Amino acid sequence: SSASNDFEPKYSLVPLTFGTLKAAFYAMLLAIPIALCGALYTAQFMAPKMRRYVKPSIEIMEALPTVILGFLAGLWLAPYVELHLPGIIAILVLTPLGIVMTAYGWSLLPASLRLRIPDGWEAALLLPVIAFIIWLSVTLSPSFEAAFFGGDMRQWLTNEMGIAFDQRNAIIVGIAMGFAIIPLVFSIAEDAVFGVPKHLIQGSLALGATPWQTMVHVVLLTASPGIFSAVMIGLGRAVGETMIVLMATGNTPVMDFSPFQGLRTLSANIAVELPESEVNSTHFRILFLAGLVLLLFTFFVNTLAEIVRQRLRKKYSTL
Repeated sequence: SSASNDFEPKYSLVPLTFGTLKAAFYAMLLAIPIALCGALYTAQFMAPKMRRYVKPSIEIMEALPTVILGFLAGLWLAPYVELHLPGIIAILVLTPLGIVMTAYGWSLLPASLRLRIPDGWEAALLLPVIAFIIWLSVTLSPSFEAAFFGGDMRQWLTNEMGIAFDQRNAIIVGIAMGFAIIPLVFSIAEDAVFGVPKHLIQGSLALGATPWQTMVHVVLLTASPGIFSAVMIGLGRAVGETMIVLMATGNTPVMDFSPFQGLRTLSANIAVELPESEVNSTHFRILFLAGLVLLLFTFFVNTLAEIVRQRLRKKYSTL
């Protein structure tokens, strides 16, 4: 309105909308690669006996209350990441690199050694590799911080890079919310990949294609509607999440895309301010408008996902 701020406070949903999208982005950045790669391997390459244990174990993670995840993220994970920031960044970078290097090294081994591991059980060899990377990163974190960042990476980011560091930041939200999204995306994507007709896979292999070529050119195309739906449902879950972002972000309405800065989302803002808002006040109506914006966004995402899914299904239904 044209009135001054003294007469009527000004409200803006832009920082809240930005924070909602920022939280969803960092959560999806962590969750989507892990969930989709895990779903592809579990459905197509994992031994059936192992799959009977792995799939239910991941799906049961979805039953963990998000308030517990938010509590742990805010009170334990955030201080831990602050104290071991170089080690956490090293884990996020070195873990996928270590998995790729281990797979490449495995392919170079003589067939006599590789055949000792039954088909579909190779992923079990990655567990000690991942555990070693985590241990090494955390152990060397203080030495690495002292050698390259003057003993304090947070202070180095502020002084040298001009990047402020909040204890409860987008990294914490990405890890906690990503942990909540992974089971949802994994379950839907795995069902889509596992449901690809076997005659398509067997026909591709019979024509001389390798299992990887079959995965890329046959399985992924056929299962693409279900995979896309899984990603969109995960995005909707990330946008609408309340408890994790309420407890793990600091609720600072800052429009900065840095992963080291906090944020405030639409859903968390409603949860924080609605109980103290005066009924029928401007503030009260703005909070309902924030809920409407959140509803419209999720409706738009779900509608777009359904349209794309139908087109993909129609396009690849002739395979």
